[in-house]
Amino acid sequence: MNTAYSFGASTAAGSKDSEGGFIARLDRYLQDTETGSAINHGIGGDTTDVMIPRLPGVIADMKARTNPLALVTLGINDVPRIVDDKPEIRVPIERHVESLNTVLSATQEIGDVVYLTQYPVDHEMRSLDPQLTREYVQRGKETALNTGIDVIDIFGMITTERFNEFIFEDGLHFNNRGHLFICNQIIKYLKG
Repeated sequence: MNTAYSFGASTAAGSKDSEGGFIARLDRYLQDTETGSAINHGIGGDTTDVMIPRLPGVIADMKARTNPLALVTLGINDVPRIVDDKPEIRVPIERHVESLNTVLSATQEIGDVVYLTQYPVDHEMRSLDPQLTREYVQRGKETALNTGIDVIDIFGMITTERFNEFIFEDGLHFNNRGHLFICNQIIKYLKG
């Protein structure tokens, strides 16, 4: 039996999916197949600066379970905006990488870890520089790979057609179909 954990912000929390996001869908799959369960440690709006203080609680929970698998997805809240009404919460890229390294190393000591890259967002609507956003995504992916952690590159899988199908009207979150897509990629990974 596996226990999967989502750790991150609104994507991990399942925001904008009426069925609870990819982690709730994964939980149903694991329970239906009698292979485990999934626990949601995602909190919408979190940056890596906010996640680090939460990490010990997640680690304690992971230690109490059988075969823990951390599904780490974070990053978009860290990225500075062009016009930013919350510049004080943004996390510079080097600190973002350090925090990600901390999260990945701590969870890796307890069990298996998979890093899911951030999916694309509507840069114009969200006032994000596309190049800077890609840099955060790429650095996150590189950090995970350099730590020996498997990566599910959601960002790299999203074509223009998929983006138009999966993006919620706010331009920031995935809708039900998008969360189903993420869940299906995790299931494919687990079966692999």
